[in-house]
Amino acid sequence: MTTHLGPAARLRIAGVLERHEPLSEYYGGPWARRFEDEFARYHGADRHAVAVNSGTSALHVSLAAAGIGPGDEVIVPALAFVAAATAVVQLGAVPVICDAEPHSLTMDVRAAEALVTDRTRAILPVHLWGHPADLASLRALCDARGLVLVEDACQAPGAPVGAARTGTFGDFAAYSFANRKHIHCGDGGMVLCRTAEAARTVRSMANFGKGPGWDDYHTLGYNYRMVEVSALIGLEGLADLDDEIARRQHAASLYRQGLRDTDLAPVPAPAWGDSVYFKMPVLLPERHVARRQFVIDAIHAENVSSRIPHRPLFAVPWLAEYLRARGRYRGPEDCRVAASAHARLFEVETGPHLPAEEAARSVEAVRKVWRQLDGQAP
Repeated sequence: MTTHLGPAARLRIAGVLERHEPLSEYYGGPWARRFEDEFARYHGADRHAVAVNSGTSALHVSLAAAGIGPGDEVIVPALAFVAAATAVVQLGAVPVICDAEPHSLTMDVRAAEALVTDRTRAILPVHLWGHPADLASLRALCDARGLVLVEDACQAPGAPVGAARTGTFGDFAAYSFANRKHIHCGDGGMVLCRTAEAARTVRSMANFGKGPGWDDYHTLGYNYRMVEVSALIGLEGLADLDDEIARRQHAASLYRQGLRDTDLAPVPAPAWGDSVYFKMPVLLPERHVARRQFVIDAIHAENVSSRIPHRPLFAVPWLAEYLRARGRYRGPEDCRVAASAHARLFEVETGPHLPAEEAARSVEAVRKVWRQLDGQAP
């Protein structure tokens, strides 16, 4: 599953190289700016986008632009990629770990509300596996408590939430274009902003904190700019995004249908939206929890990719130490839904560019492993 580049994109890249055009410019080259414009337009006429060099950079600069700093608290979900916490810690702030709701395993909004203190500055939901969090409720909570909402949409570009999409509820939203993502260009990211002013702040911070002048360094900044070749590849991925989402959703539907007569339980999409399935998370029945690694190894033996999801944030050793030192560690006893679910979870691939016939073979491989597993049940 590699990057699929069409002839038009190949010609554009060759043209940039043959004409010796700059591969990066300080405020974004013409292709990066075009990528920004088209990405923003995909999400609505009132959105503003800034291209950066990774999804982690997008998270970090979003929080920095929101004014998050030392001692501030940011509520993050227990089930997330570690970058959601890393970006908070890099600013000297404290990630406060929130449990999952039991249906879609996204952030539990009521649990998040209970964690708000006078030190809370932001809530950072993660749309893990492409499952959107309950964004309408989180937006209402942030508005009521004067908090910033930063969406980690790195695994869920374009995911439907009612009549809207992920990324359009947050003050900021971070996207990743790393390998295996819906849009992938080696590496890269995007920040989607609600206001032009916020986008100007993000653009400045992503470029060493510079203002419009050549020597105008007016704030702390970073070197997070996107290069032109990444933008060119990203533009083609954006043009294909809706088709890629449809392919992944079709693969997910095959898994749901194919596993319906087993005790394997694909994690359902939330009631408030639909998933774009970065991966398909599947829950083992309790009686087979101890054999999860066997299941993964057996699926691999069928030439189908499978793995254990990223560990919950409370199980990341350095983060646990950081939070204990600040009296804000929340472990498995505080996040019982996430802890219980993670012990039963494994993932299978839905993309990128997964043909329907390969998806069907993957489903049959998982069914084969299930038959073998359940036949050996104690």
